[in-house]
Amino acid sequence: MSSPCIIILNAKAGALSVSLSIEQVQQMAEEIGLEARVLAPTSIEEMMEMVRSHQAPGARIAVAGGDGTVARVVQELAHGETILGILPQGTFNNFATALRLPMDLPSALRVLKDGMVQEVSLGKIETDDGQSRYFAESAGVGLFADALALYGEGTNKNFWRGLKAMTRVVASFEARRLRLEVDGKVTAEHAVMCLVANTYRTAQAIPVAPEARLTDDELDVIIVGDLKRGELLKYYRAFRAQVHLKMPKVTALRGKTIRLQSQKHLNAHCDDSIVGSTPATITVQPRALKVLVDRL
Repeated sequence: MSSPCIIILNAKAGALSVSLSIEQVQQMAEEIGLEARVLAPTSIEEMMEMVRSHQAPGARIAVAGGDGTVARVVQELAHGETILGILPQGTFNNFATALRLPMDLPSALRVLKDGMVQEVSLGKIETDDGQSRYFAESAGVGLFADALALYGEGTNKNFWRGLKAMTRVVASFEARRLRLEVDGKVTAEHAVMCLVANTYRTAQAIPVAPEARLTDDELDVIIVGDLKRGELLKYYRAFRAQVHLKMPKVTALRGKTIRLQSQKHLNAHCDDSIVGSTPATITVQPRALKVLVDRL
């Protein structure tokens, strides 16, 4: 790796609210012998332009940020030859956790210097009206998607705003009739949520799909059935305790291609964004992203 690693600081990420400087990160990189060029965009648009302009086969582009930052960057790097590095500086860091990356900045910088390249899967959601987007964590319909639609892109990363959004959605929630086709097998569900997961954690670090792996070339489908309002807290606690797969109204499936249809158009989310509405098709994208991970 002869060219310097490009490090892009997303100052809007949760843990970067105190704002690391270019000089600080540059010095930390030099201290461990990492040849790096540190950049600090002032907007998401500028950050994405930096990613596009530094793409090249074998090039390393590292982003200091959280899951929202990663979700945007993978749109550019999916199915390419540029290698993604992650300095976890967000609020929850679900994708970095799935990659078993260290959370402290000095150790994460060492991964950029001494780590190994691993190819991992992404998901992809395509709506029938022509919208298409890759996801690192999850996509789906129901409670989480409706909360995102209510409060807008990225706001789920703030606990209290996310809680407020979910509270308003819960106040008027209802189960919807879904037609799911998983690898050709059709099922019908009356559900409050259907989430297709690439990582085991999503949203506010909720371990929705404990068995999800980034290298198994499949997606985990978690369906929460026709809950009554009085059951929501019990099921939420079960999700937090990772015992929800034993609950009677939770169904877990696995597959490579998932088709979601409903009588009424439902909001469809892709990571922390609303991508459109049902009907939608979700597919696994094996080995779609090259990432730097720690050596065992």
